[in-house]
Amino acid sequence: MHRSRAPLHVEVASEIKQRIFLGMYPSGQQLPTEPVLASEMGVSRGTLRESLSVLEREGLLLRRHGVGSFVKKQPSKVVAGMEKLDSLYHTIESAGRKAEDKVIRIYQDRLELRISRSLELEDDSEGYIIESIRLADGIPVIYCWDVIPLWVLGKERLLVGREWCSSLTEFFRKFTSHRPKQFVSSVIAVLPPKAVTKLLEVDVLTPMILMEGVLYDANDRAINFGRQYYRSDKYEFTLVRK
Repeated sequence: MHRSRAPLHVEVASEIKQRIFLGMYPSGQQLPTEPVLASEMGVSRGTLRESLSVLEREGLLLRRHGVGSFVKKQPSKVVAGMEKLDSLYHTIESAGRKAEDKVIRIYQDRLELRISRSLELEDDSEGYIIESIRLADGIPVIYCWDVIPLWVLGKERLLVGREWCSSLTEFFRKFTSHRPKQFVSSVIAVLPPKAVTKLLEVDVLTPMILMEGVLYDANDRAINFGRQYYRSDKYEFTLVRK
């Protein structure tokens, strides 16, 4: 197990939490006995008990004296398909959860070379950056970092419209002449940056799904570079292959 500068019992708690999120310890299942688990983790039983106490306080475990520790049943994940271009807000609603969209900040900044070229812009171009999160039943589940090229809007004051919309897709349709057509992206499993962990209220060892790519309009023009971090314990993708 990888060691960091965090206290040992916190590191062990994060490892157990990751196993829960990955489904190695399913909801409702009893964990291995303390001697077995301590041996697997390479720690003392005292350290393990501290770790289990942390997870109990976080609401992930139910400990029964003289019986053992059980994974607490968690609310079901938001499950969404990857085949259809749909707003994140709508996917959360479709899963029967209360969806919320919260814009954190909007600003103009110089773009990384890779992003400028992805958007077919000149090197050292600037763009409008929109940071936002999506919540399901009040729990933050997705962090979004979006870039809109300056030419797409024309008038900067139109950006205020993003705060009136539940998604970037709705914003494009209501405040620009561009109609989103397709999002070409990559999907990988990652550990989140520290800034993202604070916004999504998780620790740095919580596994996440990172989706990153370019949104094209009906005329095949690149109108948005998007980067989204999904909590893997709260959001799940399905993919139909034929």
